[in-house]
Amino acid sequence: MRFRLCRDRLELELRVLRMGRDLQVALSGGTAHLGAVALAAPGAAEADALVLPGHREDQLARRMARRMADALGCAVCVSAGIHYADISKEEIAAVERLTETLTEQCLAALAAKQKDEAC
Repeated sequence: MRFRLCRDRLELELRVLRMGRDLQVALSGGTAHLGAVALAAPGAAEADALVLPGHREDQLARRMARRMADALGCAVCVSAGIHYADISKEEIAAVERLTETLTEQCLAALAAKQKDEAC
């Protein structure tokens, strides 16, 4: 599954791969790369994260992994890498909002797919 949202120069893409009952999620935007990886299990207090030096995607990855793991009842691994040159504070806030929207769109699509497969 793929999801994409744009706002001005910002474009984020979310890709989802099923791994058995669990999910591998890739979030990218701008110059795509690996900046942080977060892993969450349903009901766990926090998502664990690995962050490359100088990168700040860990909070996005943690929130996304935590939200999806709790909603879906499975383990979720989120890899995130977003880079826009000279990004402003307003654009960072927009990236956070776009990420939340992508997460909710993905959860809705997965719920609909699960419902269709149950019939």
